[in-house]
Amino acid sequence: MQKIQFNSNSYGLNIRSSLGLKAIQVLTLMFSLMLAGCSGFYDVNPYSVVKDADFNKNRDDLNASAMGMYQPLTQEVHKFLLWGDARADMVTTGQSEPDPYINEFVLNSISKQNPYTNYGGLYKTITRCNQQLEKVYKVAELDDKILPRDAAAFYAEALLLRAYSYFILAKSFEEFPIILSDYAEKVTYVSESGDTVYRKAQSLSNAEIRGSFYYMRNREDVLRMIYSDVLTGLGILPINFEWNRNSLPAQERYGRISQPMAATFAAELALWLGNYQAASAFANSPVRNSNHTLGSSGTWINQFTGSYASLHSLFLLGYNYNNSFEGNRLQEFTSPIAKDGGKYYLKPASHVIQNIFSYEGGDIRTVFSYKIINGDTAIWKYIGADNVASMRPAYQSDASWQFYRSADAFIIKALADLMLDDYSTAFNFVNMLRVARGLTALDPTQTDYRNKEFMLDLIFKEKARENAFEGKRWYDLMLWSRLSRQNQLAEAVAAKYGYPKSEEVKARLQNEENWYIPIDPVLW
Repeated sequence: MQKIQFNSNSYGLNIRSSLGLKAIQVLTLMFSLMLAGCSGFYDVNPYSVVKDADFNKNRDDLNASAMGMYQPLTQEVHKFLLWGDARADMVTTGQSEPDPYINEFVLNSISKQNPYTNYGGLYKTITRCNQQLEKVYKVAELDDKILPRDAAAFYAEALLLRAYSYFILAKSFEEFPIILSDYAEKVTYVSESGDTVYRKAQSLSNAEIRGSFYYMRNREDVLRMIYSDVLTGLGILPINFEWNRNSLPAQERYGRISQPMAATFAAELALWLGNYQAASAFANSPVRNSNHTLGSSGTWINQFTGSYASLHSLFLLGYNYNNSFEGNRLQEFTSPIAKDGGKYYLKPASHVIQNIFSYEGGDIRTVFSYKIINGDTAIWKYIGADNVASMRPAYQSDASWQFYRSADAFIIKALADLMLDDYSTAFNFVNMLRVARGLTALDPTQTDYRNKEFMLDLIFKEKARENAFEGKRWYDLMLWSRLSRQNQLAEAVAAKYGYPKSEEVKARLQNEENWYIPIDPVLW
């Protein structure tokens, strides 16, 4: 059998010498994906066919390619909800006769054949990012209006978006290929007779293509690879949303990679890697940025009822139904109202959220994150038009999907400082978030804030309220387990089920290898 060879001893990126940074060898791999078009905010000229020879010649082409990198993600948010929340403790099924594939996530018994495990959308984004990385400087040579800092900004944007896509994969799946280049026109392999053979990539079979994928065996290596790319990108991104020497409009400001987003991303990765000093330092940047604050309880719901939310949002996927009829499947997944297109696939697990949400009064998150509809709980964030009772119009799922908000930076800061034994700072950041959401500050004389175990529980409970039903809970339980060096995930998730299912799930999740979604790479 033929064996395809490639260099798997290094990873990284090829940075132009004009940036004054050391060039790092790029792993050359072949990966071919269909790039499906879809009308929407991130899609560019979806109904026209542009020949490659006529494209990527100037700054406008680069910007169009940049916008196209985000588009595949906009159609994946219902999967993000399944991967990060349906498996966790706060979400269960809303249907009396559940959809079998969706229920596999709720029951933590996901099969390899489950269509919702398809991570192809992430690889469409990764492929577009790789194409952008390889073409940025070629286009810069053709358009003398592109300054080195402009080219660097486009490069950093693609690098960071690719890194974020890999971060989702690393937290979610038991295995996934690492693809850091667009494609290889020629592939070198050793034949059965021992001869070195060169073949065009287009002539390879699917089996040979799959055989050329590079699967990192150590998940920590993937996180370090991502972290390295993020640090590189962070250093060359434009400041204060200046892009091509122009200020971005609000939708692009929060819907594209930015320095505050990159700093928050770097802080979270540092936290996962146990570099708490770096995590605290990186979190300082978005925390001190006047363009991004905790906002107030009165404006908190704007993050979900509008296309963007100033102050609150750092990085989101925005939808604009009125202009382009673009939406997502969140209304379908969470609404119990059939005439609105709701299938009620998922709902809050009532007995769990009652132990997490605050009922002191005044917490905007408690009155907007979920509601009682027709006598049962429903996730309100994606179907509510206000915090009272108004709902979105039927079949108009245009709620934003939040990847990072200002509150995330504050919470990361609290966790990092807690791990550095700076209990006072961690406690103060918790109180800042509470007050911004309408709660009273905790009294330090009545709170055991110098107890690390107690504070971890307090912070992750606050994070659960802040990020409820945003596809983050499973990963938060993973991070909590890392920081506490105890398996918090198994205990928390098992609490969702009744006996004996709870014991079965708890026993299985004691093995961290079972935290990841199985996938058959042959299918995808």
